[in-house]
Amino acid sequence: MKKREAIAIVFDDHLLFADSFSALIERLELFRSVHTLCEEQELTQFLMKHTGLPVYLFLDYYLKNQNGLPLINVARRLNKHVTIIIVSSVASPIAITNILSYSPNGLISKSSGFDAILECLTMVGRGEQYISPAIAEINSNSNLKGATPFSAREVEILQHFAQGLSIAQTAERTYLSKHTIVAHRRNMMAKVNVNSITALLSYARKQEII
Repeated sequence: MKKREAIAIVFDDHLLFADSFSALIERLELFRSVHTLCEEQELTQFLMKHTGLPVYLFLDYYLKNQNGLPLINVARRLNKHVTIIIVSSVASPIAITNILSYSPNGLISKSSGFDAILECLTMVGRGEQYISPAIAEINSNSNLKGATPFSAREVEILQHFAQGLSIAQTAERTYLSKHTIVAHRRNMMAKVNVNSITALLSYARKQEII
């Protein structure tokens, strides 16, 4: 395989896994450089610094106090050349449906072997989406269709609310106006027929959306 001009980022809050996976990626000698990050601020600053370069972001789904889905929006907003590959131990049909609603370029199970990484990069390089066989089987056996009633942007906003951010803070983090945040919150509550932000967050947690 031809060496890419892209930079690889491994983002995972489990440092041992992140370092090990980064070392594995480096062995492929396909990327200009490989970086291990575990803080959202580090990721944001890195992407802003390298806006003109293609970036492959290997992102875990299960992160401390949140899932990784809102970071997909952040990465795509900051770098138009980013390729998103989720690397996770996810086995929940609902979580898989939620991940796929974000249209990542790849979804690799942490139980996969080295060959899965090679196959994923090959397919992604051809412009195809890669999904690990184990995850694809779970998804095909599930009766869930469109399990998440919320858009990717709404899930991002929900994640900020779940972290205790105010409307003003959420607006600042998402580059939206406070009026837009309020409108999104009202629409989300209407979608699931609840009357409070507490009930909305409770629903989202039960559905593994956040």
